[in-house]
Amino acid sequence: MAKEPKIIEDKATPIKREWEEYARKGNWTVKGYEMVRALSGPGKAEECKEEDFMVIYRPHGVLYHHSYGLVSKFFKGLIEKHLFGTKCPKCKTVYCPPRVHCWNPKCRVGETEWMELPLTGKVHTFSVMLFSADAFLEMLPFVLGYVQIDGAHTALPIQVMTAPTDVFIGQKVRIRFRGKRKGDLMDIYAVPAKGQTMPENSCLHEYERNLEDLNRDLENTYAFLDKRFGIKKAQVERRWKAK
Repeated sequence: MAKEPKIIEDKATPIKREWEEYARKGNWTVKGYEMVRALSGPGKAEECKEEDFMVIYRPHGVLYHHSYGLVSKFFKGLIEKHLFGTKCPKCKTVYCPPRVHCWNPKCRVGETEWMELPLTGKVHTFSVMLFSADAFLEMLPFVLGYVQIDGAHTALPIQVMTAPTDVFIGQKVRIRFRGKRKGDLMDIYAVPAKGQTMPENSCLHEYERNLEDLNRDLENTYAFLDKRFGIKKAQVERRWKAK
């Protein structure tokens, strides 16, 4: 019989007590429905006919738990305001996010070694998020960057706290820790280092049409936030300034 793991730190019991009961309430059972009338069929709206549709509400809750396995040190480090990566002793590749085993075929899945990394880096590439899953809707719009931490050879997905029109590839950033940390990548974010000049060949700024399209789409996102959550454009812009 397998030996039970020994708990050396318990930050979960109060959470389980609160949420296990909630998770049992849904169980995929239909709790209610609505009858709605909407357009149906291919083609333009004026060519479609109206049909009646039943919309059911089937709540489901789950208390999901899993292990970070052999990269647990990285996530525990975030809670304690440290940024760790791993380094292959053979090829010297530095991974952040960490890899327990080197991916270089020549190293034959050799084990890596832990090392602490500086809280600085640069934007390798990025996306401007104008829509997202429910958990991040109220954070819109935001920049999701792949930041190459100084000294590392890979890139870390992280929110870059800046206006979407101000980000650029190669932008130097500093890593910051949020006040309440729980052990996931949302515990950290990046802010641009001061004193940088926008490069002339920036993918957003090289062509005027790119900025026009982005600003148009940003206004649509601001309208959505106001209608859905009552969040005003000025509130969103204050987020980028309060770093």
